[in-house]
Amino acid sequence: MGFFRGGIVFILGVLLFISFLALNSFFILESSLKYDNVKESLYPLVKNLSESGTAGLIQEQVLGDFNLTKVARDNVDKIKSYCQNNTEYLFSYEGYVVSIPCYANATDIDVVINETFNDVIYDIYYKKYDCKFWGCFVKTQLPFFLVSQKARDYWKGKFYISLIASLILILLIFLFIEEKRNTPIVVGVLLVLSSISILKLEDVAYFFARSFSALIKIFLSNTQKVFVLSFALGILLILAGIVLRILGSNYMKEKFSKKDIKEIVKEEITQEKQKQKDTKGKKKK
Repeated sequence: MGFFRGGIVFILGVLLFISFLALNSFFILESSLKYDNVKESLYPLVKNLSESGTAGLIQEQVLGDFNLTKVARDNVDKIKSYCQNNTEYLFSYEGYVVSIPCYANATDIDVVINETFNDVIYDIYYKKYDCKFWGCFVKTQLPFFLVSQKARDYWKGKFYISLIASLILILLIFLFIEEKRNTPIVVGVLLVLSSISILKLEDVAYFFARSFSALIKIFLSNTQKVFVLSFALGILLILAGIVLRILGSNYMKEKFSKKDIKEIVKEEITQEKQKQKDTKGKKKK
């Protein structure tokens, strides 16, 4: 029976490790795709591509002729003329709407370029993509949905599924493990191991998609933060398990060294006295 239970716990442990690995991976993707992170990482990438005009496979296969710097420069003269009597200049490019406010230095080329990039990145992120996540690869010409709110929501859903699966597996381990106090230690060790494993996630991603390293950097920008959080939580669980075992051991010692031992001694004395009475009674007869 012990071997059977041990085998089940081992299998559940392997499944929990895989679940933790998925949980951490989905958490990295979800947290990395927050708007501020995407804006901070995507802005220099798109600007560099627009200004250089060459970026290998990314430029050819992903962005094509998506040159925002050229578009901004082409609209500067129009903005100068339009802003003399208006407060805002609007233009559209590749389905993205750009709004240039007509304040004092609005016609400065750098201001126009920055406003163009900011508006386009905002529209890319919050655009309503009319397709399922994987179907968007076919329906969209430029796969910007990968760094959008849609993508973040997709990975967030996967994160919650992995979290529920992990909690169920932890409960099953608790039910099947012989020493229940070992559960936090087992869970903590698996969480620490999974957190260490995700540090290699970036290397694996770069190995299989080296041409898209700039985009991968956006997807995995929060890897270190998730590692620290997951690793720290695992260590806390291990320490909690150790403390639980020590307290439990001290409790058992205290229980048997005081109350239980007194009761055992008292019962032994009572039984001995009863035997002596029985013996005297037989002699009198």
